[in-house]
Amino acid sequence: MGRTRDVFWRLLPLRNAATGNQDDPPSGSSRETFPSGIKLLCSPEDSATDIVFVHGLTGNRDNTWTARNSTEPWPQALLPSTLATARIMTFGYDAYVVDWQGMVSQSRIVNHAWNLLTSLASYRENDGTNERPLLFVCHSLGGLVCEDALVTARQRTERHLQNILHSTRGIIFLGTPHHGAGLARWAELLSRSIGLVKQTNPNIVEVLRRDSEVLARIQDSFHTMAMARSKEGLPPIEITCFYEELPLAGVGLVVPQDSAILPGYIPIGIHGNHRDMTKFVSIDDPGFVAVSGELGRWIRSIHAAERQHDNPPQSSNSDFEEQPSSANQSGDGNRQFNNFGTGIMKNVDGHYFEAKGNQNFVTNVKNIYAEASASGSKVYRVIPFNPNEDIVDRAHIFARLDGLLGARSGYQSAALYGLGGSGKTQLALEYAHRRCRHDPACSVFWVDADNETTFAQDYKSIARKLGLDELDGEKLLTAVRERLESERGWLLVLDNADDLTLFGVGERSRDTSSSRPEKLKSLHNYIPRGAAGTVLWTSRDERIVGTLVGPRRGIQVGEMSPEEAISLLETLRNEKVDSDEAADAEELVKELHCLPLAISQAGAYLRRTSTPIKEYLSTLKEGKGRWKLLEKTEFDRHRRRGVPNSVLKTWSISINRIRQDNKMAYRILHTIAYVNNQDIPFEIIRGAGLFGDEGGKGESEEDKYRVKEAVTRLTEFSFLRMRKGRSNMRSYEMHKLVQEATRYGLSVGNSEEEEAYFSKAALRVIAKLFPERKLETWPECEKYVAHAVQVGEWAEICKSEAEVSDLLTRVSDYLFDRGRWREKEPVDERAYNLRKEVLGEKHLDTIRSMANLAATYYTQGRYSEAEPIEIQVLELRRKILGEKHPDTIQSMANLAVTYHGQGRYSEAEPIKIQVLELRREVLGEKHPDTIQSMASLASTYYAQGRYSEAEPIKIQVLELRREVLGEKHPDTIKSMGSLASTYHAQGRYSEAEPIETQVLELQREVLGEKHPDTIESMGTLHAMRNLAATWNSQGRCDDGLALMDECLQLRRTVLGLDHPFTKETEQTLNGWKTRRR
Repeated sequence: MGRTRDVFWRLLPLRNAATGNQDDPPSGSSRETFPSGIKLLCSPEDSATDIVFVHGLTGNRDNTWTARNSTEPWPQALLPSTLATARIMTFGYDAYVVDWQGMVSQSRIVNHAWNLLTSLASYRENDGTNERPLLFVCHSLGGLVCEDALVTARQRTERHLQNILHSTRGIIFLGTPHHGAGLARWAELLSRSIGLVKQTNPNIVEVLRRDSEVLARIQDSFHTMAMARSKEGLPPIEITCFYEELPLAGVGLVVPQDSAILPGYIPIGIHGNHRDMTKFVSIDDPGFVAVSGELGRWIRSIHAAERQHDNPPQSSNSDFEEQPSSANQSGDGNRQFNNFGTGIMKNVDGHYFEAKGNQNFVTNVKNIYAEASASGSKVYRVIPFNPNEDIVDRAHIFARLDGLLGARSGYQSAALYGLGGSGKTQLALEYAHRRCRHDPACSVFWVDADNETTFAQDYKSIARKLGLDELDGEKLLTAVRERLESERGWLLVLDNADDLTLFGVGERSRDTSSSRPEKLKSLHNYIPRGAAGTVLWTSRDERIVGTLVGPRRGIQVGEMSPEEAISLLETLRNEKVDSDEAADAEELVKELHCLPLAISQAGAYLRRTSTPIKEYLSTLKEGKGRWKLLEKTEFDRHRRRGVPNSVLKTWSISINRIRQDNKMAYRILHTIAYVNNQDIPFEIIRGAGLFGDEGGKGESEEDKYRVKEAVTRLTEFSFLRMRKGRSNMRSYEMHKLVQEATRYGLSVGNSEEEEAYFSKAALRVIAKLFPERKLETWPECEKYVAHAVQVGEWAEICKSEAEVSDLLTRVSDYLFDRGRWREKEPVDERAYNLRKEVLGEKHLDTIRSMANLAATYYTQGRYSEAEPIEIQVLELRRKILGEKHPDTIQSMANLAVTYHGQGRYSEAEPIKIQVLELRREVLGEKHPDTIQSMASLASTYYAQGRYSEAEPIKIQVLELRREVLGEKHPDTIKSMGSLASTYHAQGRYSEAEPIETQVLELQREVLGEKHPDTIESMGTLHAMRNLAATWNSQGRCDDGLALMDECLQLRRTVLGLDHPFTKETEQTLNGWKTRRR
């Protein structure tokens, strides 16, 4: 038992490590604060390669790599001196298999691998370095985590995750148990024998056994992935395996040499035990020399390859050559490939591929190329459309195409991807014809890659041109591919490759309920990759980048610039936009979101019908007329026949594909079609995705994964776009025309039930998310206010008028608190009209909406409109609720305030006194409404110049509000300002000034710069400063004028030009300026 305890203390990371040898967390850290995720250690300005360190069993991202008596991990302290252009990071995860103090992480290797993959991809994606070459240094279990992460990346369709695999160029394994480890036995023994051990992680321990099925799966998948890189056009991953030469005291060799090495790769021993093999003291340490030497060799090789790619040799008969052997891939010892009878070839452009019988392959390709060069091959052109003379030169896109597909020898490829209707086909067509003009010796071919039928038909057309039409089926497809590969110069455009499963990408549908076949025969086998060829793809699916083309060879095609859009409009309309209609033209392209298809349709319609832009724009803004215009299809001779060409129908194919691929993505798309298209918080998308799911037990990990997959699918089709530059919230935006097309698809398909379902789903998602009325919830309310207003438009469709009016009333309350009265008015009108229609004129909710609308008129200074509504509300409430009901008393108070605003103080005062008495009786002295009544009465005394009566009431109000509401409540701050204004009116400026200054600061802090109360404080403070400067000769006139001018500009913005407060401020400011002349 004593020996076992000795082993225990050596194996487990102790919380109080006396010797400093253990890979334990920093002193004082807890299990809850385990250092996890990516941590940056070094980032030179000219960094060109990333190195990521992954710790092992019982390790941690700092201490694993820190030697005894060292203060920094050696990757941070030593490695930058030898690898000056490497950015160095470390990844942390909870790798305890046993814990003697408490709960141990139950995560499996697959969970740690997923966290490594996503953390690293997100880190690199955020700073735009996710295509940078990547090297890993992994200790112990970390090697298995790394292997599984790369395997997972290969199985994923997300481009940023695939980029991790594509960028990986080398891995150093330090004591990684590729075939199991003795540590499994010791961890299991300890868990049984020592009562101090509270828990083990059986998921990790099980993997470490030599007969582990999980370990076998990881190794098999990793080697399959490594072997397939050449076939996928990727360079091989360099691998070096380091093994421990010394036993761990009391344990022995934790990972013996036969488990730590991989056949066919360089094995190197480190003179240390399993724990110390990761801790180097100086740059002279033999272990450091060996590890940094391997890293340096790989980085130099990467840089050399990049220089060769940027400056390739001239095309010759040796365009294909065997890949130069490296130290661990030469001769008979190159078991990595020789065991599989496979050769790796590389052409001059740096693309790799796999071939059987490599020597004959190289000879045959050289002969084919030589024959083609000597014979002066015929030039072929198979393009279904003539040049588009109406094309607008989107110079930045053509410049990128020229850069990617420039006049370099060797195979090249690129993809134009983006939202349907963004002009991808027309750009590809223009590029194809430009290639014909600029390179007369280049053969150009066009294939519609929409489906297997169109693909085969266009290949048959090409075969006919090439004289291969006697063939059929797969033989014809193969013959066309081989013939193109033999051509001395060619361009193949693969248009409309929207269903990437046809080409082997994402072959299995993510939605298991889909009726779609699980696997389609890949057409990728028939895409030529000849030495002098170019392939240009167009696709709506972003996944094409990083799969069918390299991660850096995609060009996203989005909206046009306004200038490009107007140019296209002029071209299609066949008429220049003159100065009189310039503003209308700008508004029109903005209304159509500069989408090329929409602009083209509009221009063609204007030309055909001789409709003025102003009239078209007016119709477009009408609800019914808008869809009639957007659903029209104008003939376009440069587009495929039988394909939807109207703005509202163009995305129907993509929407149907999403429905087949991912039902949750389809649900999200149709739900958020009924919210505002800008700033869609992730919470709305998540709510839409999970709407209708049964259980109500909260969001599970599976739910999170499904939502993430659905959002990814929508972004891949450009239906959703992440908002950039918003660090505090994760939000998206959706093209407005896509929203309309989605709703249109439901409306024309006799899908009233679906319309009602999805519009109601949007309503209930927003209603659930919109917070209750509190000062501290204002930021959350702001996230959802635009979406709540938008869902209010669909009340009749979803037959939920009452629910909509309830939500709009909550929105009205929030907008009132924020002083956004002009925004509040249409919300109140909508809620009132809905309630009047559904509930009737005398329903209490309808009456409340009337009162809200009257308050909105009042706050805008529209007293004559507010008064009759308030009188009607008061009469109804007296009749229905009685004289002493709080709502009736509130109506009396509102009417009195309106009289006050009209200067009718003698009518306002007795009502205010009655309201105060009733509230004291019904609600009590300290109720906020009672205190408000006191403040309102004091304001009437103040307005009549009765300052001595107003002052004691205002002091009492301020004390009560401080007690009941707190110092920073908006009403308390308002009371401070009111008291200061009373001092100011009495000429007590020294008492008023510090209070006014404090009020302005508090209102800016609590309410914001543009809240009307803040602006009011600025105006009051102005007057006080200016008078103080004038009367007391303090020389502060300039300060007063500047601040009052700022107050005027804000009032104009927030309240409007005609608001009484705005006019009063303007008159005061003009008076001051006049007196200064």
